[in-house]
Amino acid sequence: MVPSIVLRPSMRINVDHVNMSGMGETLTVAEAARRLGVKRETVYAYVSRGLLERDPSSDRRATRFSRAAVEGLAGRARRTDRSPAVETVVDTELTLLDPDGRLAYRGHDAVGLARHSGLERVAALLWGDPDRGPWRADPAALSTLRAVLAPLRDVDPPALLPVVVATLRAGDPLRADRRPEAVRRAGRTVVAGFVDAVPGRGIPVDDRVAARLWTVLAPDDRAPGPAQLQALDAALVLLADHELAASTFAARVAASAWADPYGVVLTGLGSLGGALHGAASSEVERMLTAAAGPDGPARALGDRLSADGPPAGFGHRVYRDRDPRADHLLDLVGGCARDPLAARAVADVVALARDRGLPAPNVDLALAGLTTAMRLRPGSAATIFALARTVGLVAHGLEEYRHRLRFRPRATYVGERPAAR
Repeated sequence: MVPSIVLRPSMRINVDHVNMSGMGETLTVAEAARRLGVKRETVYAYVSRGLLERDPSSDRRATRFSRAAVEGLAGRARRTDRSPAVETVVDTELTLLDPDGRLAYRGHDAVGLARHSGLERVAALLWGDPDRGPWRADPAALSTLRAVLAPLRDVDPPALLPVVVATLRAGDPLRADRRPEAVRRAGRTVVAGFVDAVPGRGIPVDDRVAARLWTVLAPDDRAPGPAQLQALDAALVLLADHELAASTFAARVAASAWADPYGVVLTGLGSLGGALHGAASSEVERMLTAAAGPDGPARALGDRLSADGPPAGFGHRVYRDRDPRADHLLDLVGGCARDPLAARAVADVVALARDRGLPAPNVDLALAGLTTAMRLRPGSAATIFALARTVGLVAHGLEEYRHRLRFRPRATYVGERPAAR
């Protein structure tokens, strides 16, 4: 029987432990050290300092620790702020998010992949896809999509991705097929359907997703150069997944309930559209656009400073210092810029924020810096974010389908009690 769980602020629950999915309730010293990312000697130091207690099941020959206690210690080490939060830990083989400033997909450094790979290759890596099928939607589905999207020509592209997913879902009689190959096919269809059906400009220079996406985001039919396509593909790669973000967790809950692949993606996109998640880059785009205007970076940044914390685009809830995705993308801004004034404004805002003691820039600022410097349509940063993260949502859905309805948290009722009978 699975025990019930009461989640409280700042409490960290390991789902695999609580649901007894085959892993033990206690960990050896070696297992605890691996989970904490430290040496065995450091684990014993934690014990001596009172940060970690031996489990009562320990004996003289073998020290063991409660898995929940180890996860709690890992959670305290990982958090970079003191805001109350309910955190759930899910064991995954997909993405390693190191608070010290490193991101890896299945053991491959994400920044390294961004230098040498495109979205298609990274999707195959995250999806465990041996076939690497074509990134094309069925012609009949594309025709339907274009008819649905025609009246929405003036709608910003980020709002069209859920429409694309819902339309494809309604027209797929095999949408309930959760076999890995079918889920991967649905993921490729969603991405291809968006880049090929949303009204755009010009003709793609090649068959890559990045080249096809460029025609959706570009304000005119001017073809991109190698630097622009490299920057766009790098952004897609670096935003493909980021461990258990709000959108990813929502998608995993849907997959745990056995929603179909399109439903998993739609659920994740609902969270991703929040102003504190994927849509934050749109606010940063507006700031950078203002920074390139007559009032300059000081006014643009100053208008967004408040006592509630750094403005959008700076600081991160997980990374202790620098966001590696931001550092790489900011390095590309100068080389891919089609608007030198916008590129200069990005650099000036970053420098001004540093001089004022703000946290390091995050990926929202870097992504918006790319889109403004390349003169892409407003909302392009959020579009890139959402389309790229669709790959990660599918990956987490594939991983979560192995489980059955394992997310059932409980709430503590604090409202008015009903009258006694």
